[in-house]
Amino acid sequence: MATEGNRRDFLRRLTRGQLDDAPTLPPADAETSNPPTAAARSSHPRRGAYKLQLGRRAMASDFQVLFNLGQYENAIEVGLTALDLLEPLEDMMSFFRPQGELGRINAEALHRDVEVSPELWELLVYCRRLWEATDGAFDITAAPLWQVWGFARREGRLPSQSEVEEARELCGWRWVELDASRQTVRFHKPGVALNLGSVGKGYALDRLAKVITEAGIQDFALHGGLSSVFALGDSWELPLSEDTDGPHGWPIGLSDPLHPGRRVGQVWLKNQGLGTSGTALQFFWHKGKRYGHILDPRTGYPADKVLSVTVVAPTAAEADALATAFFILGPQGARRFCEQHPGVAGIFLLNVPGRVPQVEVVGEPQAELETRDRDGDAL
Repeated sequence: MATEGNRRDFLRRLTRGQLDDAPTLPPADAETSNPPTAAARSSHPRRGAYKLQLGRRAMASDFQVLFNLGQYENAIEVGLTALDLLEPLEDMMSFFRPQGELGRINAEALHRDVEVSPELWELLVYCRRLWEATDGAFDITAAPLWQVWGFARREGRLPSQSEVEEARELCGWRWVELDASRQTVRFHKPGVALNLGSVGKGYALDRLAKVITEAGIQDFALHGGLSSVFALGDSWELPLSEDTDGPHGWPIGLSDPLHPGRRVGQVWLKNQGLGTSGTALQFFWHKGKRYGHILDPRTGYPADKVLSVTVVAPTAAEADALATAFFILGPQGARRFCEQHPGVAGIFLLNVPGRVPQVEVVGEPQAELETRDRDGDAL
């Protein structure tokens, strides 16, 4: 079996085109069979240029980092180094790892002050601030609701009203004390728990992006299971034409939740994060009614007016968290947030009975959206 060093050397030589048996396939409009190099790059990105993709499984998702093939000689080494962060980050943030840092907080913070690492402390403070800014729609203290509805075990169930009320009583930052002087966490009510699932993947992407940019790479994209994305710089792929005034960045497709395999458009992401929230994969039926896994902590029940929402924001963590908050707030509440926070935008797909999803945009995302007929076909 090849060692880790041999594997990295193989990948490094492959991306440089130094393997004799590696096929070289040119882009459709290329005049040479060699991959593009940084020196050969013009002011116009190249349509159909190849990407270098590196992946790692973590947080129940497939993470990938994408580079323009041939642009950076150190892309392989830097990408793998960044992906190596995923395991310790998951250990730090996972609700399901009792030995991890968040697991230790949930197990011990009722009985003592739990000191946390600077990284996790910063994230917890950010989450509390965003809870305030979204009027409680984004709430990592809502873990008891997530548990009573069965979504923590991916076995959705309809709880009784009394169960919902008891779980709601455990939610909210009034029961969580963050001591800034010592960077400690303390719970003040039995049953309180934190869950970072609505922000963890985005935060991980931001941490990986920091490793990549510190290595001097300025054009790349990262995603965690496609629902959380961060992109910096440009993809070597033309958006529409050679017009430099057109959209640039990295093209991210927007899926139609009611028609698998179809898209409702795409976003051009540049120096931004993107997060998508929806209930297409996690839900259950009870007596003919569909219950999704995104719960409104203010009511205790699933939010059901939105099919999906995609948020663009300055960081992946912010986009990830706001996608959940916007799903709960709806377009009107999201619009108020965007008016107060420049650089944030959202694309909603709204549930309209008997019709294709209604698209509503808040803020100003760099996006191309399709118009569809009643059956979901592009017009």
